[in-house]
Amino acid sequence: MDDNRLETLYNSFNQAIRDKCNEAVTVAFSGGIDSTLVAFIANKYCNIELIAVGVPGSHDLEAAKSAAKLIGMEIKIIEVNENEMVDEGLEMQEKIDLSGIEIEFMLPFWIAAKNTTNSILMCGQGADELFGGYARFRKENAKKDLSREVKDLIERIPEREEKITQKFNLKLSCPYLNKDVIRAAETYDVDERIGEVGKEVLRELAIEFGLPEEIANRKKKAAQYGSGSQRAIKNIIKHKIEFLIDFESEDIARAIVKATEPENSGWVDTTIMKNQVKAIVKAKNLGSLREAAEDFMACVSVAEKVTKN
Repeated sequence: MDDNRLETLYNSFNQAIRDKCNEAVTVAFSGGIDSTLVAFIANKYCNIELIAVGVPGSHDLEAAKSAAKLIGMEIKIIEVNENEMVDEGLEMQEKIDLSGIEIEFMLPFWIAAKNTTNSILMCGQGADELFGGYARFRKENAKKDLSREVKDLIERIPEREEKITQKFNLKLSCPYLNKDVIRAAETYDVDERIGEVGKEVLRELAIEFGLPEEIANRKKKAAQYGSGSQRAIKNIIKHKIEFLIDFESEDIARAIVKATEPENSGWVDTTIMKNQVKAIVKAKNLGSLREAAEDFMACVSVAEKVTKN
């Protein structure tokens, strides 16, 4: 290698992945440069399972199949139709407190975690922040504080990726967020890392590792668009309604929540706040939402009468 910085980055990234390969690893795989480079390197050191998630015919599934073939690896395809994607999103929203945009973005990762056969789930999170992969970094007068982007992501990981992996008793590995990898990447200035098309240095690194140029030069497509989850999950975000209901005492509030839980499990989230109950009712469309809200309030009314008697 002509550039010592690239050699340092090469060695640190290789080691970050190798250190996690003491056992079989699953890679959340989209076929883009980030996850494919991770899988390509990890495959040298341990048994690898690739999992790609998307609606039938989605960009990510086609890209993942193509990339897996180019690097000579088998791939586990999880096809989820739009109704199933909505159901998964509702379950994820129920179990993990995330914003609507985060649910769209993290849904493929959630489904991958749910279907892995290994105890370590490795991913490409952090590459876009560290190497400037987002299109907004290439706009005129763009704010390009990549160090802040990486720091913010590291702070969000425990609330997103780690919560998901913990839910399924998995260990999370994010090689791009390894401290030595970050330090090596930051020896390049921001504009060098971004380049003309984004992630310029990462593309050089991928070619140095021997990744096919067809993959190394692939353009980025956001996870929620690539997998098809954005189109499916948008219904979840729009179609929910929140109630705040007052009762005479906290004991009555608790009794009513307990009485209505079996009937409303999966589509109503309740939180007790002293003598109040906060309820979020969710449905796949507006017609169903209205019906669900009416059913919930009917359950509350019946439970309240029974409790008082």
